[in-house]
Order: sequence, then structure tokens, then C-alpha cells
Amino acid sequence: MKLQRFKTAPLDCWQRCKELRLQLYREVAEARQQGKLVVSGAVETGVLVSGLKDSLFMASEPYGASIAYDPPFAQQCVEATESRGFARDMCSYMRNYWGSLFLDRYYFGGPFPRPDAYVTIHSCDTHAKWYQTLNYYCGIPFFAVEIPPFFDTNRNFRDRVDYLAGQAYDAIEWMEKTTGKKYDDERFIQALYDEYEAESAWSEVCMLNQTIPAPLDQKSMWTLYVIDALYKGRKENLEFYRTLRDEVRERVARGIAALPFETCRLLFEGQPPWFFLKVFRIMEQYGAVCVASHYGFTLSGHFTIDAAGTWGVPPSLKERGINLKNREDAVRFYAEEELSKPMFDIFYSPFAKNAHILQLVRQWQARAVVMHLNRGCEGLAQFQLENRLALLKANIPVITLEGNMADWRELDEAQVIDRLESFMESLGLSKLEG
Repeated sequence: MKLQRFKTAPLDCWQRCKELRLQLYREVAEARQQGKLVVSGAVETGVLVSGLKDSLFMASEPYGASIAYDPPFAQQCVEATESRGFARDMCSYMRNYWGSLFLDRYYFGGPFPRPDAYVTIHSCDTHAKWYQTLNYYCGIPFFAVEIPPFFDTNRNFRDRVDYLAGQAYDAIEWMEKTTGKKYDDERFIQALYDEYEAESAWSEVCMLNQTIPAPLDQKSMWTLYVIDALYKGRKENLEFYRTLRDEVRERVARGIAALPFETCRLLFEGQPPWFFLKVFRIMEQYGAVCVASHYGFTLSGHFTIDAAGTWGVPPSLKERGINLKNREDAVRFYAEEELSKPMFDIFYSPFAKNAHILQLVRQWQARAVVMHLNRGCEGLAQFQLENRLALLKANIPVITLEGNMADWRELDEAQVIDRLESFMESLGLSKLEG
């Protein structure tokens, strides 16, 4: 049977994405020369820190992932961490970050730009411990904001919002007292508006990938989603995702595809092995395109989920009638939005994660799931075998690949390639000629 060939084209905004990533890390390296503080912490904390005057936020997880892309340097980092007695099965982003600081080597050149303070959310089991440990070793002050555990998004929602908002208030006061810098409420409010719109734009990009043929592949989306992780609440973030959304809309209208041949649509579960993104090229040899990823969608996006479980793009703040006037409004909005994302519930319930993954498979018309059993992330890797059983019960083929998102020592490339090629063949796919 002759396959349909689709039109393809590179993304016009791809170069801008690369420039923004490097720009952020240069800004951090030059912060002290510019008279600015560096505050670091987990990705979701960035918008909360945005109101602190004369400061830059450096998200820790993307930095650990950047190091992972360079296995020789990553090995030096994790060995520097392990030599201090830390276990090899701990978060590999964290071990990369710690090692880079212990070695005083910044991946983007020069000495490590040691933060003036750490402010983080605590949802994964390592988040607070990440910075508490650096407080012990380096004396850097830290503050952790706990995401309250929950198993049902709607249950006790007001109580959880109160709990998280109260901690956010405390974090703001702590930042002012610790750094001596004033917290600008108007700047925080504007950051929330910009961040909400940027996340909504990314959510629309993800929704557009339901189109057949898919306008984007997950390998590219792993690069595109990181801008929000780096620039939360900043104008550059909003401008980039507006541009990306408009370009993907145009690709759909013109029938521009991620791959010239789309023989099979797949969902990728978990973070990828950043040092081995070749794994996606192997699938592409069979015309198989990864069109969705729960982690890749929800880290930078915000979705509505209706009573039937269908995912959608959230309405604008104007459509919701939301007008943030003061710190109280802003902090509660921040707490409500964080707790309503389909991201944090999967840390506490296999049933929530099962529901999300099964819905993504159905809604994005994926034929099978590629599941990375990631030894480098305890938080997101938990429940994966329960998720596998739920998929098999629903008659959805799934392959598990053992590895690590940031430690190349944990992945056997030959075994992964062999298993993946066998799985492609089990789906009735053959390598495309040429």
C-alpha cells in the first residue's frame, strides 16, 4: 500500500527558542555584574519569585537536564555528588545540579553562579531536600512551599487553596526579609496575567497536535516546552508562546506535518533520556510519531477537564471575570491555578494518572504508549507499572524502556533500540525505505 506523503517544514521560531534558552543562562551568569540577585528553585516557583525586585530566577530542573545532554560533564557532576555519600538512585536532575555547584563549574561557562537564596515548591519528594542540603553545605538560605497532597482535584479545594496561599504569603515576606529587596505586588500581578496567557497558548499548541497529520513531534516539543520553565511570568515567555501558537495554527491550516509519513501515533510517558533523544528517531524510521506526553504537556500548560474527561484550553481571565487588584487576589489566584493543574495530582494517586494517560491516548488518537521507566525521577516514575496495567486492560499496547532522564549510566542503548524496534514490528510497522 502506498503511503501518503505530507508536506513538512522547519519551525520559523525554532532559532528564537534556542536564543532564549541561552539568553537566560547568560543573564544568570552576569546577574551580579548587573546588580541583581539570583534566586533558584523548582520550576513552578518562578512566577512567585517574579515580584522580587532586582532579581533573576533560575529553575533548577532545566539546568540539570541541560547538563544531562552532555554525558561526560554529567558524569563528573553525579560522581562529585556521589563522592559525598549521596545515593545513586536519587533525582538525577538534583545530582547534576549539586555536582555542578560542588565542582564550581557552570555548564554554560565559568564558575557556578551561586544563588543568593532558594525558594521552591515541594511537590516531589526531593524538592525541599534539594535546597535544604545546599543550605547545609553552602549556607544558602532556603524556603520551601508545600503543595498539599490530594487525591481528588475537587475535594477540600478551598482548604488546600488556603493552605498554599498562606505559605505563599510567608514566602514573600521571607524573601523581603532575607534579601533586603522590596516585593512588587504589581509586578507579581502582571507576571500572573502573562504566565496564564503563555500557559494557555502552550495548551492550545498541545491541543492542535490532535490534528492528523500532527504538526509537531514530541522530540521537538521537548525543546519548545522548556521556555516556560525558564521564563515563567516574563514577557519573553508570553511573546514566544504567542508566536509558536500562531505558527502551529498556520501549520495545521496548511497541512504541514512533523513527519513526511505518519503511519502510527504514539504517546510518550515520562521524561525522556535527554542524552539519548535518538530514541525518537528510531520510531520515526517506522513513520511513528509521538504526538503527546502528559509531562511534556502539563509542566508548561494548563488545561480544563470536563465531566467526560475531555481536555481543553482554559478560557481567558477576562472570560472568567477575574481581575487581580492586590496581593491577596494574586496569591489566591496563584494557589488556585497551581492546585487545579492536571500535574500535581499524579504525585499522589495512580488512579488520577491512569485517567489522564488513557484520556490522552483516546483524545490524541495514539495507537500505543512508549513508557520510560525512569530511575532518575522518583516522583513521576511512581505508579508507572500500575499505569502499564491500566493501559493493557484497555487493550492499548505499551512498551517499557528502562533508563534515566539524566544519568547515561542507567540506560543500555543497544537493549533499548532492540526492544523498541521489536515493538514497532509487533505493531505491524516496517522501516520506511530511504
